[in-house]
Amino acid sequence: MKTKIQKGKMKYSYPFIFLIVFVFLISIASALTCQQWRPCYISHPIRIDGAADASIFANITIKNPDGVVVVSSEGMTYRAATTEHNYTLLAGKTEELGIYQYTITAKGGGLNSTSDFEFDVTPSGQKGLLGFYFLVIILSYGVLVLGIAKRDIPITLLATFALFFLGLYVLFYGLDIFKNQLTNAFAIITLGVASYVSVRMAYETIELE
Repeated sequence: MKTKIQKGKMKYSYPFIFLIVFVFLISIASALTCQQWRPCYISHPIRIDGAADASIFANITIKNPDGVVVVSSEGMTYRAATTEHNYTLLAGKTEELGIYQYTITAKGGGLNSTSDFEFDVTPSGQKGLLGFYFLVIILSYGVLVLGIAKRDIPITLLATFALFFLGLYVLFYGLDIFKNQLTNAFAIITLGVASYVSVRMAYETIELE
């Protein structure tokens, strides 16, 4: 049975809108959320009576989610441009997923203070977007089902592009803070569905010519 190609500019734009929004939102990450196996940049303003002081010496100690000390009293670097003290946690020390605890001890200029903080290490360097990911999944598959139901080849093919992007992203970065066998299985299934449908629709398009 040959498929009739429906026309309409607005129909072609829906999957692209989803992709644009998806790319925009996945780029948003908390300042204290770092990506697994990537350097983690820690930056803190240290003030005396509200003013920055380059003479302040700051040390940082970091523990991974298992409570193992990965950084022990190492000095932080003061940057005059931002008036903040900085430290870069090397990529090899962000292998564990979860919450890292760190302590900063600042001395100098009459200051002697110790404060505790924490940051998350996730597969993608983001967290708190799980609801958005589910929305993207529902919309992507929804557009695919709509395109197939209406036998609209262009809409169906564009939906498969969205699924290809989604599947590859989940395969490499997981979903929010999760990256395991379940997320890998979902990614592989999504890529399989996108591959099958795109090949099938391409074949039907050739038949129409």
